[in-house]
Amino acid sequence: MGRHSRIESLVLGTALTAVLAAQQYTILDIQKVPITGNADQALVHISMPPRVREISCDVLIAGAGMGGIAAALSVSGRGYSVCLTEETDWVGGQATAGGVPALDENRFIELAGGTRSYMEFRGRIRDWYRQNRKLTPEAAARENLNPGSCYVSPLCFEPKAGVEVLEKMLRNPRPSLFPRTQIFAIDRRGAVIDSALAWEFDRREAIRFRPRFVLDATEMGDLLPLAKVPYVVGSEAKSQTGEPDAAADPSPACVQSFTYPFVLERDAAVTPRAFKPPDYDRIVARQGFSLRAYYPPELGWRGWFQYHMFGDDPPIPNNMSPGPFFSWRRLLAAGNFAGGVPHDVALINWPHQDYAAESPLDRTPGDLARILQRAKQTSQAFLYWLQNDLPRDDGSGRGYPELGLRADVMDTADGMSKYPYIRESRRIVARGRVAEQDIIEDAQPGPRARLFEDSVGTGYYMVDIHPCGANESGRMRMPRPFQIPMAALLPRDPLNFLPAGKNIGVTHLTNGAFRLHPVEWNIGEAAGTIASLWLARGGMPSALEVQAQLAARGVPLFWFDDLAADYPAFAAIQLAAIRGLYPLDDTGLHASPDAPVTRSEAAVALAAFYGKRSGKKAAIELVLREGWMAADHRNWFHPDLPFYWTDWREGKLRPPLPPLGFHRTGPVRRWELAARLTGRRP
Repeated sequence: MGRHSRIESLVLGTALTAVLAAQQYTILDIQKVPITGNADQALVHISMPPRVREISCDVLIAGAGMGGIAAALSVSGRGYSVCLTEETDWVGGQATAGGVPALDENRFIELAGGTRSYMEFRGRIRDWYRQNRKLTPEAAARENLNPGSCYVSPLCFEPKAGVEVLEKMLRNPRPSLFPRTQIFAIDRRGAVIDSALAWEFDRREAIRFRPRFVLDATEMGDLLPLAKVPYVVGSEAKSQTGEPDAAADPSPACVQSFTYPFVLERDAAVTPRAFKPPDYDRIVARQGFSLRAYYPPELGWRGWFQYHMFGDDPPIPNNMSPGPFFSWRRLLAAGNFAGGVPHDVALINWPHQDYAAESPLDRTPGDLARILQRAKQTSQAFLYWLQNDLPRDDGSGRGYPELGLRADVMDTADGMSKYPYIRESRRIVARGRVAEQDIIEDAQPGPRARLFEDSVGTGYYMVDIHPCGANESGRMRMPRPFQIPMAALLPRDPLNFLPAGKNIGVTHLTNGAFRLHPVEWNIGEAAGTIASLWLARGGMPSALEVQAQLAARGVPLFWFDDLAADYPAFAAIQLAAIRGLYPLDDTGLHASPDAPVTRSEAAVALAAFYGKRSGKKAAIELVLREGWMAADHRNWFHPDLPFYWTDWREGKLRPPLPPLGFHRTGPVRRWELAARLTGRRP
């Protein structure tokens, strides 16, 4: 199945190499942006040498974040060779290098709402703590261990734990990992990306990748402009998207604010104070530092709320907890550990430290370096404010000097994350696009958001917009559980390229619901599956082919809140639901796989199997008219009675249904119906 080995050689190359040999490039080493001093010291100036090392692989994946890791596991798991590049020295993207190991998920995540491989990642994090830390017996026994007992997520952990877990997941099968490597040029020949040039920061060498397919899983969609793929930056106008909350005019500058998270430890002893950054007073005035947050009453929320610093209040569900500030994203709760963790340790990722004054997208390397430095200084100012100027809850003065910076947790000299937490990327102009009205409650009255027949995954998170620096107010909208359409991943013009992260075909607004850890992982897994099938068949696969592969690997395509990815009939139920063959609860999200099928539900499924998707009344009329099912001697159909296989007059069905293969005749259970109609046995 393709080229499995890594092929390396020194070449003089083609005429293109000769042209590039005369070119100079300037790129930014984001991990080296200093918090003070000359930001330009993070710039790298490249003079292309006449000889460039070349590496061939089936799939080149740029960015080892949530989407890139999932894509690499998907592609290499099918036997194809993978080159996976990452600008930092940590894999994991927003969960590690981006400084957000307090996972942004959904209320059903412990059972549903994540792919099987993502759930494996979460399980391995918990096992890592059981194996590498001294937990209390009570904490160790918790099935859903949360090392930080945080409020924002059911799983908060140290980023280094995430790095170790993900590195182990990548070992078998093993993609070729290129850390501290940035792609800076792409050679595209018509509908084919032929090669990509990259710079290895630590080796100070250029390298040329020659892939058969390319996936962009970078945090900012960096390959879109390099590959000359049309994309959107910033917010669209209401006239372009029809979104109820879109602005009147488009604004490329309106990109969600980004953040440099950091980690603090609560120690009763007075800790060394953070340095006061340049322009501290100006930063405080611009940012309006506060522990006060606004939850819009017009959305049924509580309005202004003043957080206090410490404590363990019972949380309110759905990530809207008014729990204490420090424990909201706490990574380690000392009470969970029998030793080695004397104090609570918390991630600080707070809206008031967001940098919104400038967008990081489509900037020159020098401008981006200065923007990132200002963002770092903003977080440093927030740290100083917490230690020195925040009024204490007990009224005893200002500042919490007992909060000490834990630079070792982020593994950086300044204590800031290795890479900024980027909320909004460049977004591909795709064959399909998900708009606000496709997912929000106000526009979608049923239990689920708009259904997409080409779904390649699911997600569920608020439309959570962190304000940009272009006079936008932050807004939150509650969505329905939504799907990820395959069309949102496909370039409008055929190309051996796909987005594999938050850079898919969504809008500025819906990006706020698609940028989270499990959704980005799902997108990467879908992109990797599409790429693998493209390599196998020599062209773009159909949605049905992709869905069959994804369902078999435990990727949810349709929203159920009670169907775990390891359920034996998971794939059959998912595929049946997508095709209209599965009985649905019109008011809820339950699959209820063991519930009996009614005769009316069997009629709907049978009609859909033969391409006649309709409601119950029309389906019953169809099956009676065609003689596929029968009424009784009084001409009653009995729609609510349990269904038996013998209720179908299979001798009249053409083409015939898949073989029965069940010993039971009925009442038929929902999972049995799905398994037969999809031809997939558990």
